[in-house]
Amino acid sequence: MDLSDNYTLLYSFLCREVLDEFGLEGERALREGTRRYGRDRGLASRKKHQALGVKVNMQSLFGLGGDLPPDPRFRRELQELAPEARVSHTLVCPMADVWKRYGEREIGRMYCEEFHPACYNGYAFDYGHTNLAKTLTQEGDEYCAFNVVLRAENLPEDLKPLCFAEYDPGYVPPVLEAVKPDAKAGFETLSIKIYYYLLEAVLERFGAAGGEAIARGLEKAAQDGARRACATARAYQKALEEAVFDTYPLTMDAEKPALWADYSAHGALERFESRFIPAFRRALEHGAEGQ
Repeated sequence: MDLSDNYTLLYSFLCREVLDEFGLEGERALREGTRRYGRDRGLASRKKHQALGVKVNMQSLFGLGGDLPPDPRFRRELQELAPEARVSHTLVCPMADVWKRYGEREIGRMYCEEFHPACYNGYAFDYGHTNLAKTLTQEGDEYCAFNVVLRAENLPEDLKPLCFAEYDPGYVPPVLEAVKPDAKAGFETLSIKIYYYLLEAVLERFGAAGGEAIARGLEKAAQDGARRACATARAYQKALEEAVFDTYPLTMDAEKPALWADYSAHGALERFESRFIPAFRRALEHGAEGQ
C-alpha cells in the first residue's frame, strides 16, 4: 500500500511543477505523457498475455491478474466480465484518496481521463472503447463507472482469432499457474515509466525549462517519500533502510533496475541520479536525526 501511494504521489508531484510553470500548455503536455505511459502499459500486458497463449480480450485483460498485486483498500462492484466487455464500479480508490488528501484531485482526474483509455485501447489493438462516465477524482461523483468493450464485429478478420476463441477452431485455453506479482518490482517499473513519459512529453513542448520543472518535481517527491519512510520506520519499529525499501518503489541505486536501460533517454536517468537521489538522502538524514 505504501508503494502504491508513493507511485501515486510521484505522478502528482511531477505534474504540479509543470502545471504551476506552464499552465494549460503544461496540462496538454502532461496529458500526452500520461497517454504514452498508458499505451506502454497496455502493450506490455498484451505481450505478456500473448506469450501465455490466451486470447486478447476484456476477460483476459481484467481477469488474469495485472502487473501488480491487489490493493486491499480497493472496493469494486463488478457488474459484467466477459470476453467482449467489462462493466464495473469502483467504490473506493486509494489513488483518488491520496490525491484528495494532498489537494491534487484535478491532477488525479487528468490521470483517470488519459491513462485508462490509452492503456485499455493499446491492449486491444486500438479497437477497444473505454467509457469512464464517473470518477472519484471528479467533485460530486460517488464512484468510478467503467464500461470497457472490445466487439468482435469491429475487428478485422486477422485479429478475430487472436481475440476470441470462437474464431479460432481447435483452440485450447492454456492451463495457467497463479503467479503473485512482486509489489516492489511492479511499482518500480511503473514509476520509472510514468516519470519517463512525462519527462519526454514536457521536454518536447518546453525544452530545458520543462526538464527543470520535472526535476523540481522529482526533488519534492523525494522529500515527501523520505518523510513517509521515516514515519513508517517509527510506526513499525523498523530499521530505516528496511522501511525505505518497503515503502518507496524507486531503488536508490539507479544502476540496479535493468529497466533504466530502456527508459534512460532524454536525460531521465541523469536527472534521477542528480536530483532525486540526493534530495531523498538529505531528507532521510534529516528525518532520522529527528527520531
